Amino acid sequence: SVMLVRNAVISSPQEVEIPADGWDAGDLLVVKARMADADVILASFHGDTNGLLTVPVIHRVAQHYPSEPLVFGLDANTYERESSSTAHVLEFERVYKALGFKSCWGAVDPSRYTTFNARTYLQPQLNKAAKSNELAEKGDRNPKDFVLFSKHFEVVTVWRDNTGHGEYLE
Repeated sequence: SVMLVRNAVISSPQEVEIPADGWDAGDLLVVKARMADADVILASFHGDTNGLLTVPVIHRVAQHYPSEPLVFGLDANTYERESSSTAHVLEFERVYKALGFKSCWGAVDPSRYTTFNARTYLQPQLNKAAKSNELAEKGDRNPKDFVLFSKHFEVVTVWRDNTGHGEYLE
């Protein structure tokens, strides 16, 4: 995981170690810092492809920082459809709410996608490539990306942009 912070807003960042428990070293980054003269925990997680490690990670972070101000960006890799082999987005919502976190998106809508990508023919697994008229059926469209935060914060404005101009086109 990677984290970019604005020096004018965040000061004294120090990485904090939370031992990996099933996820790879580097997938979770946790930083203790100062923001507006208060201590804050910033976390970033890049989930496994099926999202099955996302819930254990947020449990572990919540266990280490149960009451501190926390902002947590996740590539959660949650999925719109329920499956035993992937993390379902509504179960993810149930868990993070039970831990006292809120999401940048408010109430989860499984069809509010944050990811839409498909493989091209410029890769070795040609059977997974999608023609332009097959993007919807072969592409990965799921609600995978979240910013979670503790009760110390609130959302002012949030939006999706897939144009580079502040707009979202279906």
